[in-house]
Amino acid sequence: MRVASLFLRSFIALAVLAVPAASAAAQQTSIDALCRIHGIGQESDIGRIRAAYAEALDAGVTEGELYPFLQDILSHKLDCPQMVRVLSVMIRLRQENLPYFVVFSKVREGVAKGAPPALIVDAAESKLKTLLKSRDVLKSLEGLGYRVRDFQNAAVIVSSYIEKGYAPKEVVLQVRKKGVSGAGFVALAGVVEKPVKRKER
Repeated sequence: MRVASLFLRSFIALAVLAVPAASAAAQQTSIDALCRIHGIGQESDIGRIRAAYAEALDAGVTEGELYPFLQDILSHKLDCPQMVRVLSVMIRLRQENLPYFVVFSKVREGVAKGAPPALIVDAAESKLKTLLKSRDVLKSLEGLGYRVRDFQNAAVIVSSYIEKGYAPKEVVLQVRKKGVSGAGFVALAGVVEKPVKRKER
């Protein structure tokens, strides 16, 4: 009985270990097949895309979001380096705790409009740059005593102001001088607020 029990425990332990391995193998097979269906056939290229895909998952992008996104951009005929660049944007944003879903939307918008693949990649990388600048603006505002209630949405809003031509330093300067609403950044007022100072008794 004791031998049978040990055998059963060993079998269960091996089965548990085999599940992630089987899942990873299935994922690899599906990514490989997806690449080949859309004309990426070289093993080195497929390997690079597979590695970037796995890194995006490790960074915290869910497979439910990532796999359909990969299908969309592969069907638009991005080549291997372009694919890896787009996935690298997703990875960086996720690592920085910035709203990567904005890039999903930006890329899909380009795909829907039939934009050239190179422009789609440029748009994704440009959005990364403005979101990184947004983060710096929000950190500066926090340093001035403002409370960012919704960092993800605030980053999107600030990035839209930057894309309209506002320099990051200008946003911080105007808010410091006039406050969020007074500076004209009305959309930002909903997610950034200055704590009310308590009156000393």
